[in-house]
Amino acid sequence: MRIYLSPKKEHRWLFQPFRESFSGAGRESKIRNSAKKNDFRYLNIFPSGDTLHAAFTSENNAFDFAARFLTYCESSSLENVIYTERSTDEACALVVIKNGKIYQDKVGDITQVEKWLTNLLVILDVSEFKLINFQFINGEVLLNLKNKLDVKLIDNLSGALTDSLEPNDDVFFLSERDAMNKINTRKPWLLYFVLAAVLVLLFNSFLGESEPSDTVDLSLDPNEVFYESMSTDVIQVLNRMGQDYNIHIGLMSLTGWTADKVIHTKGQVSYRMRATENGDISTLKAFGKQNNLHLMVSSNETVLLGVGANKSVYQLGEAPIYDVEDVHHFISDAVNSYIPNAEITFIRDIPQGKKNSRKWVVRELMFQFRGLYKEDLMTLGAITSNLPISLGGDSKDPKAGQYIVDSERFTGGLVISIFGDKK
Repeated sequence: MRIYLSPKKEHRWLFQPFRESFSGAGRESKIRNSAKKNDFRYLNIFPSGDTLHAAFTSENNAFDFAARFLTYCESSSLENVIYTERSTDEACALVVIKNGKIYQDKVGDITQVEKWLTNLLVILDVSEFKLINFQFINGEVLLNLKNKLDVKLIDNLSGALTDSLEPNDDVFFLSERDAMNKINTRKPWLLYFVLAAVLVLLFNSFLGESEPSDTVDLSLDPNEVFYESMSTDVIQVLNRMGQDYNIHIGLMSLTGWTADKVIHTKGQVSYRMRATENGDISTLKAFGKQNNLHLMVSSNETVLLGVGANKSVYQLGEAPIYDVEDVHHFISDAVNSYIPNAEITFIRDIPQGKKNSRKWVVRELMFQFRGLYKEDLMTLGAITSNLPISLGGDSKDPKAGQYIVDSERFTGGLVISIFGDKK
């Protein structure tokens, strides 16, 4: 997440917050749990039908530009929009609205935004997108983008939208309590949803017996080994990526030290530290104690080592059984769409299941990446959330992956595994 000051009025806009959407019962609890789990103190929440869209950040006193831009698009009846803005060569903004929802919002220098635009041309069919442009480069990338767009759908602005779109209370990042109070007092939409659900249940009761439930009674279930593995062997990716994210956030304000390598196993995570100017051991030791990390110093390296923030994806008996091919395709498509410079590659399928029990597989995949930001790791966690996907591979192999850190950009690979059926 990055703070962007508008060119003239210096409105304090925040880009690239961690975003999640919540539907169904218990939305508010899910939002609170996500904020607590990832140690995000400030939220911007806005509804769309039965869905609550939440943006999370650790930054105070900031506004969510993408959410404000979305209201601008809605008032103009625009569903597919690309907005580019340049304040300086080092401060350029990009926002993409797809099908009436926030698809991307990023801030970077000209080279980075050029790269993101190039990726969009590969990922999306932009032929029906409207391009709104302010003082951006007139280079090859922009020309390629314009060549794919209807000329009638291109607006070159005389002023920056980050100046002209005034920030308001609806897009201000609030404390968790204030954010939840705001959404609960907007409209009685939750009451309408509950009443509708009750009516559906009553209607079904008059029709007679309902269809058999997918819920499995373990006492009669041949899939017991699968369920036990799901509740014990599967490590939630989002939790571990949240642990990394919080450590990297803390290191930004740590004087004299920076992490240059991170190694994950199924049980532990280690951060190899490199001293910069005036880096002293006492400062690093205090940081480690504050973050439940043990400092290990040798003649070769200095490492902060801690227990992995492991959390099972499902409780015993709750896990749905998916086809690994379907989940594999979903993960690959989502990574291609939301995480630039990353890809999912197949490693192997490991047959599972004991005699006289269900046969299933663990599909090991490699999440390979180059030059990512810490926010991108959180995006991977969000993509895999609530799916039968674990950090690491076969339970007999403790290694889960590693990445190098260079100027807050990450390059490396992490193993993730899908638990399920194979057609």
